[in-house]
Amino acid sequence: MSSVSIESKYVLAAGGRETQEFARLDLLQEIFDPTTKSRLDLVRPGWRCLEAGAGRGSIARFLSQKVGASGEVIGADIDLAPSAGVALANGSFVKHNILVDSLAPIGGPGSFDLVHARFLLQHIYDHEDLAIQRMVELLKPGGWLVIEDLEAATMAAADPNHPLSEGYDQIITGSVAAMRASRAVDPTPGRTLVPRFHRAGLVNIRHEGLLYIERGGSKLAQWYVQSTEGSRREYDERGYNDAIDLTIRALKDPDFWFQSGAFHCAWGQKQ
Repeated sequence: MSSVSIESKYVLAAGGRETQEFARLDLLQEIFDPTTKSRLDLVRPGWRCLEAGAGRGSIARFLSQKVGASGEVIGADIDLAPSAGVALANGSFVKHNILVDSLAPIGGPGSFDLVHARFLLQHIYDHEDLAIQRMVELLKPGGWLVIEDLEAATMAAADPNHPLSEGYDQIITGSVAAMRASRAVDPTPGRTLVPRFHRAGLVNIRHEGLLYIERGGSKLAQWYVQSTEGSRREYDERGYNDAIDLTIRALKDPDFWFQSGAFHCAWGQKQ
């Protein structure tokens, strides 16, 4: 297949704002890595693993440690700048678009014991099934696909008495609709993982979903603020600047309590 970039749809592309985006990705790792690492406890020494959408590289590095000297880890991403400072003793980072690039440079079909992706599907709206199909193609028989992704539709104010709660809830509802309309970000990829895995022919499928109640100013709130500010250029052009301002004000207010997006994970095994 020919290489076709999907960066034009990626509302958080780092171009021109590398410092802010790398800080957002660092905070993402700090918040979510402990849960991700526990979800990847199945990885064994000697495995060959692919991290699709490697970001800053922390999970590729973790997998590298898990598989040991007899294993191998490939971290694939359309942008390798965020992982430039990460070295893998038993692997490498490869510029690769899972949707369109040849699978040969990362090992080819049937070459991985594990393929993992975190927060990737939300950025390839309309192409989620294709991405899963290609990840399954990369697995050895008996290999595992593990995907984690979010669901923005579960976000909500947790305290009905806070003066910003009603406006915040209205904005979340409107934002989910706007994401769907723009087709730039999938607001609900996490809830679709299990049926997508089933359609892809995987077996031994299981699922976990986590929700958090947090307050404004927490690390999770800071990450949402950074993500909102990072995508602001697109939404300001659509006339959502007042909604963005209210969202950020709420998420910075320590008296504002909110329910997070759902943090979904699905496991499935190739027959």
